[in-house]
Amino acid sequence: MRKFAALGTTVLLVGLGFVSAPVASAAQSGGVCSNFTTSEPMLRYGDSGLAVQALQCELNRTIRWANLDVDGVFGQKTYNAVIEFQGKDCMDIDTDGIVGPITWNLLDRWSNSARFIC
Repeated sequence: MRKFAALGTTVLLVGLGFVSAPVASAAQSGGVCSNFTTSEPMLRYGDSGLAVQALQCELNRTIRWANLDVDGVFGQKTYNAVIEFQGKDCMDIDTDGIVGPITWNLLDRWSNSARFIC
């Protein structure tokens, strides 16, 4: 199986057919948080690096009270903000504290809006 990403679409070639799925990223949306990185790996408590900085930036732009240091360390405050974002009062998705494709997609969408959503 081969995976290609081009023009905002991931194409998986499987046998003789292919499957197309949209790819969301801060880079595509042109957001200020993509200044850290356009990589959106699975993130969880204890992780660190540029992707965590992008996450913290997007959380700050989405959650009114977040006020996270954009230090690249996925600590307790970042975890709490992820849980808030995922929770019933905001996105109402699984509140596992893990930032995967669904959480990234929603963060990418809402962090570039002109208002806080939570």
